[in-house]
Amino acid sequence: MAASASPSINWRLVAHGNAGGVADPLVGYVALDRPSAAAFAARTGTTGLQAVRRVDFARDALVAVFGPFGCKDARVEVDSVAQRRGALAVRLRERRPAPGTAECMAIFETFRLLTVPKAVLQKPYPTRATVTLARA
Repeated sequence: MAASASPSINWRLVAHGNAGGVADPLVGYVALDRPSAAAFAARTGTTGLQAVRRVDFARDALVAVFGPFGCKDARVEVDSVAQRRGALAVRLRERRPAPGTAECMAIFETFRLLTVPKAVLQKPYPTRATVTLARA
């Protein structure tokens, strides 16, 4: 019987930037092949589309995370990725701005694309992602 949660697994950030569309609530997707990546790839613009084309889906799963981070996006980082039952649990951490730092207040959607080696995933492979945000 598989454990309900596994320790953090290796992942690699392959692209990030501003996303097209409205600033939806925090959401994540898992793509195990190129056709399943089409569900979100268009929202990532040229940078994301190029990254999706480079993914070796025979070896890696692709995880997309979208969130309304806007100007504070540079302070948001992926803290961990773990497999929990049929999902990948992505934990983000928002760092506080340095004292005296000014930051714009604009809210717009941004994205991150991560690859996760399929070799470290339990079968059946997860087909969805849950995303949480911790504030420092």
